[in-house]
Amino acid sequence: MTALFADLVDYVRMLAEHDPEEVRIRVGTALGRMGEAIERLGGTREKFIGDAVFAVFGWPRAHDDDAVRAAVAALEIRAMLLEPDDSGEPLEVRIGLATGEVVAAARGDGTGDLSVTGEAITTAARIQVLARPGEILLDEATVRGGRDRLAVEDRGSVVLRGQSSVVRLFSLTGGSGLTGLTPRRGAPENPLVGRATEVGRLRRAFKRARRSGRGAVILVTGEAGMGKSRLVAELEGEARDLGYAWAWTESVSYGRGEPYRFARLFAQVIADEHGVDSGSYARQLLFTPGTDEAALRRYGGAIAAVARDASFSGWEAEAANVPDDPVETAAILSEVAAEYVKRVLDTDGPRVVVLDDLQWLDASSTGMVELLIGMAAVRPLIVLATTRPGFVPSWAALDHVERMNLRGLAPAESAQLATMIARAALDAGDARRIHERTQGNPLFIGETVRASIEDGTLELRDARMVLVEPGAPRLPLTLRAVLGARLDGLDESARDVLSVASVVGIGFRLTELEDLLGKPIAPGMLDRLVDAALIVPATGTGKWRFSHPLVHETAYAGMLASRRRRLHARLADRLEAGPPPVSVERLAVHRAAAGDAARAVPLLVEAATAAIAVGAPDEAAGFWRNAAALATEPADIARLRAAADAALEAARG
Repeated sequence: MTALFADLVDYVRMLAEHDPEEVRIRVGTALGRMGEAIERLGGTREKFIGDAVFAVFGWPRAHDDDAVRAAVAALEIRAMLLEPDDSGEPLEVRIGLATGEVVAAARGDGTGDLSVTGEAITTAARIQVLARPGEILLDEATVRGGRDRLAVEDRGSVVLRGQSSVVRLFSLTGGSGLTGLTPRRGAPENPLVGRATEVGRLRRAFKRARRSGRGAVILVTGEAGMGKSRLVAELEGEARDLGYAWAWTESVSYGRGEPYRFARLFAQVIADEHGVDSGSYARQLLFTPGTDEAALRRYGGAIAAVARDASFSGWEAEAANVPDDPVETAAILSEVAAEYVKRVLDTDGPRVVVLDDLQWLDASSTGMVELLIGMAAVRPLIVLATTRPGFVPSWAALDHVERMNLRGLAPAESAQLATMIARAALDAGDARRIHERTQGNPLFIGETVRASIEDGTLELRDARMVLVEPGAPRLPLTLRAVLGARLDGLDESARDVLSVASVVGIGFRLTELEDLLGKPIAPGMLDRLVDAALIVPATGTGKWRFSHPLVHETAYAGMLASRRRRLHARLADRLEAGPPPVSVERLAVHRAAAGDAARAVPLLVEAATAAIAVGAPDEAAGFWRNAAALATEPADIARLRAAADAALEAARG
């Protein structure tokens, strides 16, 4: 989760200069507004501490953009406090954000407060103290969790009080809300890897549209991290060369409750191209000389209703014409939208409109999007929409809509992308392991390689990047966020089934799962997990497996270590008591995960010896390393590590 600490500045001075009761009321009001901003963006207020607020994003429900939500909340808090309150004096705040793994649970005392333990909590509190008045400081994990969405300035590295490791700090720039985010429509950092077929289809669609004078709609579907936005961004230069204007819009998960959010964003993007604000440009396009006065009053009243609810200025004079009936307002806004888009096309010529992350479109803008889709059939308008599986808009079946499904990269493409990120070629076997683990998802590849370089498990040797530790690299926090959000979308019983299944392994039997749970699985439970694309049926009756290795790792990592150990021990006992044959490798893994060193070490050594005998030195090295980690005698540790090193040397040839 991402922790947020926000502390009001000059509290002591205010007490010295003002009546304490007035200060209490003023601070209480400010803290209340801060709490509202946090909760509006999906955060959980843990507690108020004097003149400060502590909140977390990611519990009890995780989102794949919790770091971004926390940053937007911080920007909104800073902006709202700078507006003078009833005293006529603005307030300033210091804010610290930090991201990491924590243990969180309700206190159980009826207060509704959390009990949260983890380094991210203390880091957020410590860096908040270092912030200047009005500054928002972030740790590097939060910046990375923002996945290039946060505009920041490097503030250097420090060692925080009570901690031994160095923390790199960043200052969050920008105004309030979304103005502090970096849009994804900027130039891509790296060349696009793979996707030649998809790029070719988009190019052909662009050229057909240019020849015919009509438009096209392409709906690109893919899991998070598949590179939908990156693919679409690749075509901007070619689209402009063909004479198309280019407008990039995106929906966000925490913006679905904002009325007409997409419509307002679309108008702002168009106005930005002309260097004016959206209200002025809308007036310029719609309120032309000769336009019927009655129509102007109707249009102006409907726009003023949106302006009032969205808190943007410039339409105060038209407020008197706001319709009394909201249904009438919506109908007039549909007319306004149609006229607006027609005049944009008449003024600017052919245009591409990108609708990124369509699955998060606000409901009130659905009509605006349907208008764009319909207009693309008859006007020179190309709509490129991206979405995740499970969200299929009603217009997807129209004849002029082309659908494209993005899947993982091929093994060679995964190796190419990993090489670009690592800035050196990977050992062929290691590249294959990374591809198998990520299944070619570009985001997963990138984050896995970066995390492996940072923790030293992937290093440069003889001009090649080599995984120096056997087994899978650690699961980066960014991927924990993306995949953890999918798991948190399940109900508690389904999450528990998935967690227990992860202890069995990436593949599991129904009988093993029910044995560990100690009860039968509810009818339809596994089918629901299949529908959620988290597990798939495996060959054989009663057999299942996780849909993706990283889904398995995320479910496993989300459990408390104490519970994992107990379940591994119980499973190992069942394996030993059950009918033979029992794989020594499997038994060794579960005994080791249970922390049972006395029984695990001999089993791991036996498993390593067996792996060597069948020509699997990498696997043997993993068993020996695990045995060394559990051993207590220095001589045994040295001997086991030496055996692991020898196996790895043999594997490298």
